[in-house]
Amino acid sequence: MRSCINHLRLDEQHNITSNNRNYKQYKPTLNPNLYIRELGGTCKCAQLKRVPHTHMATTTTVRGGALMWPTACFWGVCGVFTLDMTYNRFDRWFSASVLASGVLNIAITPWSVCVLDGWCEDHLSTTYRRLYTRLVAFTCLLARATIVYKVRGHLAGFAGREEAYERSWPTSGAHRRRYREYASSVVAAYLALVVPVNFMRLYLLYRYEEYGDSMLLLFFFNMYLQNWSMCCLETHFALLCFGVYLKFRAINDELSAVRSDVMVSNRYPVALRSSSPMLVAAATSVLQDSRGRPMEIAVEELRLRHGLTRESVEQLNNMFGGQLALSLITLCVMILFDIYNEAFHVGGAISRSKFIFGWILQYLFRFFVIVITAHSTTQEGCKTKVLVTEINNRHLNNNTKYELQLFLKQMNHQSIDITACDCFTLNGHLIASAIAVGTTYIFVLIQFHSEITQFTDNKKS
Repeated sequence: MRSCINHLRLDEQHNITSNNRNYKQYKPTLNPNLYIRELGGTCKCAQLKRVPHTHMATTTTVRGGALMWPTACFWGVCGVFTLDMTYNRFDRWFSASVLASGVLNIAITPWSVCVLDGWCEDHLSTTYRRLYTRLVAFTCLLARATIVYKVRGHLAGFAGREEAYERSWPTSGAHRRRYREYASSVVAAYLALVVPVNFMRLYLLYRYEEYGDSMLLLFFFNMYLQNWSMCCLETHFALLCFGVYLKFRAINDELSAVRSDVMVSNRYPVALRSSSPMLVAAATSVLQDSRGRPMEIAVEELRLRHGLTRESVEQLNNMFGGQLALSLITLCVMILFDIYNEAFHVGGAISRSKFIFGWILQYLFRFFVIVITAHSTTQEGCKTKVLVTEINNRHLNNNTKYELQLFLKQMNHQSIDITACDCFTLNGHLIASAIAVGTTYIFVLIQFHSEITQFTDNKKS
């Protein structure tokens, strides 16, 4: 934590002057593990002795609760880490199974395609389907290996920052409930969309498929195991990203209260004419609490909190960037080829029409959970800049003006965008781009299929 604060205040140490920075030492009382001492143009970070607190909100308690048992079980079986941000002791076995299944599926893909679809008379169509199946297996294998490697290097830093943040600024009860509701809803939806369809497909293959044998069942079991692994990694990102969103949301709520106080203190007629109790409640801010902090101190603390949260975004990018890129690409490819195969070919005795809608709904849900969660987090982080700018435009003292300008400068020099391995940014534009590209390639595949059909007919004649 000490290194994080030093990083946040590096620019300030070079620009601070004694004329506008001469306010007294502030020592928080809400059980923090650090405080800032700034006197006469100097800026020092010191480590406070930790004060025992029986109701401290740590990472474990925030992510615990009765609503979290589906997530705890899901991550306990196939997760890289658990709810308390420690390494999952079963991860090595599950990861080894995923890697072995990926290698096996890549090896037996030619046989499985011929047995299941019966399209092996034509070299062109068989080649692209083998490429598709091997691509899915390879991306799942690579995604698992990437996230295991990245988590080993970044999880400890992320967990330490989360714990230090929770110790100094505990999460409110309302935000804890929102986190638990989001986690339980997302994981329950994943399980409901993935498990029944996959098990039903395996059962029908075993019961009715004319070519069914143990090797074909093993091929599909491996494919669904890899899919299960990808789903678990996606929930890892979604839940951690939503936790960062809630931190940005708490900071913006306090900044909104500060903005209301500034409007009232500047005597704007719109604020003074209203007698609504909701406006009076909204005007209550940290400036009027029992600590009685000056505004520059309140803004400084919010600036530090926002800086630590931005660093959490950077850690998420470092841990999940490669995995998100592979996951989103795989989801788009599977949607594209499932639509194509359903439109032009039904293979085997078990019709794909029984499962196509379930699969597409699953892929779309996973895609939207990743993109919308990341987009909402980025938007909430950028909203802070708007609030700080509005406060900075009011009549304030020099110390507060300085803190606000430093706040803006730090936000301008550090990105809050969540990206997939820096290949593309996860925002609303990505959804529109995916739809446009997917539609284009659907027509390409239609034309490709027409050429294959014409070539096959000419060859037979």
